[in-house]
Amino acid sequence: MALANIAINLASVGSNFPSSIDKLKNSSTKAQINLRVSRNSSVKAVQSSSVESDTGRWVRKRRPQNVDGDFFVDHTCIDCGTCRWMAPQVFTRVGEMSAVYKQPTSSEDRLKALQALLSCPTSSIRTEVPPPDILEAQKTFPIPVDEKKLPGVYHCGYHSEKSYGAASYLIIHPGGNILIDSPRFTKKLAKEIETMGGVRYLFLTHKDDVADHAKWATPFTCDRILHSKYDSRTWMRDSSEKGFLEATAVKKWKLFV
Repeated sequence: MALANIAINLASVGSNFPSSIDKLKNSSTKAQINLRVSRNSSVKAVQSSSVESDTGRWVRKRRPQNVDGDFFVDHTCIDCGTCRWMAPQVFTRVGEMSAVYKQPTSSEDRLKALQALLSCPTSSIRTEVPPPDILEAQKTFPIPVDEKKLPGVYHCGYHSEKSYGAASYLIIHPGGNILIDSPRFTKKLAKEIETMGGVRYLFLTHKDDVADHAKWATPFTCDRILHSKYDSRTWMRDSSEKGFLEATAVKKWKLFV
C-alpha cells in the first residue's frame, strides 16, 4: 500500500489518533516528491516550569483542577493534548492545561491512563502510589491504531518534549518498516520495535518533529528522510556518522515502496 495512502487513511480513523502524519495527507499517492535524506539536528526543547521547595529541590505541584484520587496532572503540563485523546475517559482540558476529571474505574480505562502517563512528553501525569502494573503497560507499545481498518499501523507512544508532544507511528511494510516521526527514545520501545522487524526508513514530516531521530537511526541504521524544503544544514550537526547518506544529497523519493 502506498505510504501516502496509509497516511491519509490514518488521519481518517478519527480524532483518537491525531498526529503530524496528517501533514502527509495532501500528498498524491503516485507523485514523486523531492525529499532530502537528512542526518542530524538539534531541536530546542519546550521548557516546563517548576517550583522550588523550601529545601531548594525542584518539586512538581498537583494541579487543583484534578479530581481527588490516584492519577493527577502536575503544573508542568504543556497542553499538548496527548493524554486527552489517548484516554478521554480520564483526562480533559481545564485552565489551558490537562487535568484528571474522572479516575479510571475499569481495567481498560486504567490501562489507557497508564499509556497516556508513559506517552506524556513532560512526564506531567503522576500517581499518588507507584503503579504496580506500569511494566505491563509498557509492553503494550506500539499500540495498534485500528487492526481492521489499518492493519500494520501502530502508535508508538512515548511522545517527546523536543517535538512538543507530536505523535509517532510505525508502519509495518514488506519492503522495510517505516517510522513516521520520532518518538522519545527508550530502550523498551526500541526492543519492541526490533521484534516487529526494526526500522528501514525514518520519515520526518516536519523539521520540528525530528526529536530523537539520531538515537533511533543509530541502532536500526535506517535512512532518514526529510522534505527538501527544509534545509538540513540549519539543523544538521554531524553528517559523518556511520550509516548516513550525504545530508546535502537531494533524491527523488516516491511515497510508496
